[in-house]
Amino acid sequence: MLIACRNGEAMIANAVRNARKQCPVFVVSDGSSDATAEVARAAGAEVLALETNVGKPAAIHRALRHFGIDRRYETVTVIDDDTTLADDFIEECLRRMNAGVAIVVGKTLSDWRHSVRWNPWVAARAFGYWKYQLFIRRGQSLANVMNCISGSNSMYRTDLLMEVAVERTPYIVDDTYWTLETHRRKLGRIVYAPRAKAWVQDPTTMKEWYGQNLRWLWGTMQGIHGHKIGRKATLFDAAYIGLIIDWIAYVVLWPVMIAVAATYTNMTPLRFLATYLGGYALWAVIGAIALRKWRLAVMFPALVVVDWIQRVNFAHAFIKTIRQPVVESCTWASPTRYAPAPIDQAA
Repeated sequence: MLIACRNGEAMIANAVRNARKQCPVFVVSDGSSDATAEVARAAGAEVLALETNVGKPAAIHRALRHFGIDRRYETVTVIDDDTTLADDFIEECLRRMNAGVAIVVGKTLSDWRHSVRWNPWVAARAFGYWKYQLFIRRGQSLANVMNCISGSNSMYRTDLLMEVAVERTPYIVDDTYWTLETHRRKLGRIVYAPRAKAWVQDPTTMKEWYGQNLRWLWGTMQGIHGHKIGRKATLFDAAYIGLIIDWIAYVVLWPVMIAVAATYTNMTPLRFLATYLGGYALWAVIGAIALRKWRLAVMFPALVVVDWIQRVNFAHAFIKTIRQPVVESCTWASPTRYAPAPIDQAA
């Protein structure tokens, strides 16, 4: 297992100890100014400490070669320093690593513990993970048209990762590049393993949430531009075009439809608002039941607000992509972390 991190001394020991229950762990500290390398080494990992911050793609590229991963293992799992894996994560991923499979994507769950249990940004992310993995990721996996992977909790065939994990990716998100290269070069299938669970920490402030989302969306749109999505007659391109149309409807058409309905129907503004919020509340209740987090239903007004901020996020990412379709480096900084604690593996 490989973990690339920067200034992760608060979380890295927990991630290493948790992962070492299942496999050997390697850590690359990307120019950390804290004790990340020392803490990771004390927790039982083999460590490569880079003197300067080269960015996550370059750090992973160097670590793969430094540790000789390709000579030692047929598969390698890449996680983040805030990831807590289910005890059977590796076993469940290996079950799906059949002939022809290049990447197995685990199920991402929000680390939604007591200290952040009423945080709206964490709640919105937990709700978003649930919807995306239930409706989109499962279908994409069956058709082999997955447009993104979980950089925080995925397993790769080692020879595949050695090929796509280049020193410099042209996009701000490295796993976007790996995904698109795997599809374009027909290097293998990308499948989803919903029983391979991993808990990750999400941003707890609007600034960090917005920044992380913006980075993800910007990287996605860079990939659409750089890999010329929609210009080839493949099932992957067709499926991606459908997803892009859905995004346009979400960002543009829904607000227009709401404005038209509120203006030209016989419904009063108050009744229209009640209908809209009632529908969202119903979804929040369903999500609360599925996730076994009752507070999600109570927090649905906050989810509505975050949902509209997300639309702004999409527009902002589109503008950034026009201005900067490629990047020279992917230097990074992790969001604020909260104290690790035991996770209910049955969740």
